[in-house]
Amino acid sequence: MTSSKSSTKKVAGLSVFAVSMITITSVDSIRNLPGSATLGSQAIFFFLIAAILFFIPVGLVCAELTTMFPEQGGVYLWGKKAFGENFGFIALWYQFAENLVFYPTLLIFILATLFYPFSQHASNDPKLMFIAINIVFWGVTLLNFFGLKISAIFTEVMGLLGTILPMILICGVGLFWFLTKGDLNQISLNLHTLLPVFSSNTLSITFTSVVLSLTGMEIATVYANEVKNPQKSYPKALLIAAIFIMITLTLGSLAISTVIGPQSSTLNLGVMQFFTEFFRVIHMPFMTVVIAFCIVLGGLASLNNWIIAPLKGLSSSAKDGFFSERFKRENKHQAPVFMLVVQGIVVSALSSIFIFIPSVNEGMWLLNILMTQLYMIMYITIFISFIVVRYKFPTLTRPFKVPGGNIVAWIVSFFGLLASSGTILISFKPDPSVGIAEPYLFIVALFIGLFIFSVPALFAMVYRQKRLNQENLTQ
Repeated sequence: MTSSKSSTKKVAGLSVFAVSMITITSVDSIRNLPGSATLGSQAIFFFLIAAILFFIPVGLVCAELTTMFPEQGGVYLWGKKAFGENFGFIALWYQFAENLVFYPTLLIFILATLFYPFSQHASNDPKLMFIAINIVFWGVTLLNFFGLKISAIFTEVMGLLGTILPMILICGVGLFWFLTKGDLNQISLNLHTLLPVFSSNTLSITFTSVVLSLTGMEIATVYANEVKNPQKSYPKALLIAAIFIMITLTLGSLAISTVIGPQSSTLNLGVMQFFTEFFRVIHMPFMTVVIAFCIVLGGLASLNNWIIAPLKGLSSSAKDGFFSERFKRENKHQAPVFMLVVQGIVVSALSSIFIFIPSVNEGMWLLNILMTQLYMIMYITIFISFIVVRYKFPTLTRPFKVPGGNIVAWIVSFFGLLASSGTILISFKPDPSVGIAEPYLFIVALFIGLFIFSVPALFAMVYRQKRLNQENLTQ
């Protein structure tokens, strides 16, 4: 009992700054900039539309649900309150499945950035990337054995050095380049270039990449019972994070487009291409190594956030009988060690995709689309849960409430559902610029991926039902 209490004290009391950092480093990923940079000046239009239809609705809904139910559980708790344990588990499972697909793509970006100053060809070596992915992932996994306090400190320090400062630097470089290197600018900003060509074959695909870059606002909700005064702190942290994220993602995308051009940006190396060109022009090439190191730190902070957060939610579902007793086990630091190990094994197996797919860029795109589809299913459950609990718990205290009554709540949910479901549908169309050799095989692979990642959820629900039936028979 003593150790349990002491460990609870250790992880409790995250500040507004800590939660803001967790949210920013989870969403505001430099990794997403090369993809949105391919939009050129049209990035402003797409980020604005995505913010209205998706980002703002997610932020508003998560803020109300989190302060309404400040106990730990996140998307699982919200679905459980709306429709019961099974619905909550479906929401949680797709969040967890999305993370399993996300880890290899983030690690590819981290490693490509790390290798770039020394060998630009290393990031295209599948076997090397497979080995490096597993070394880094298991290293960060072991760090999380020591609980949330160490994890949060790691995020604050690494996030500041590796996400906040590089993001500000990217935006500053872009502004400097635009104002002083007019003859070298790869894009122009005028009414004609700001508006997209709606007949373009890549129009729907570009919207998908922008929506993906704005996902993750719900991640800090799993820390609700470890935040100081969550009813006030979480909405404040969310607002700070949201403003910073929208500004830096939009300006960062424009900056990369301005310096290296929309057509030259690649998913794994676009950021380093940007800094290499800038430091070459100002005759400071040695700074490429320094900035690469900082970006790697930011990537590790983002990876660290996502490794532990979904497992805290799965731990809550394990207590409701979806998994065996082993999945509930936590060490003295309240870290779900068994779940961390199982997650690591799955990620190790999934990362082998880069051995079988010849192009790293093609493999990243396939995983990005599968990740988007799994993630959008989870967001659909969030918006549905939000509307249901509005009517199911009308008198429950809501320290933060989406203004405008139920009419605005329906509008917000409609926008979110429209963006989420629409993103799933249009994401099945391969992007021609990625160079997918067999588009039909690409679509088949996505369906197979969705099926494989859905099956475990069905088994878990069947397992829980059998346990409940056995318990009823013994009573």
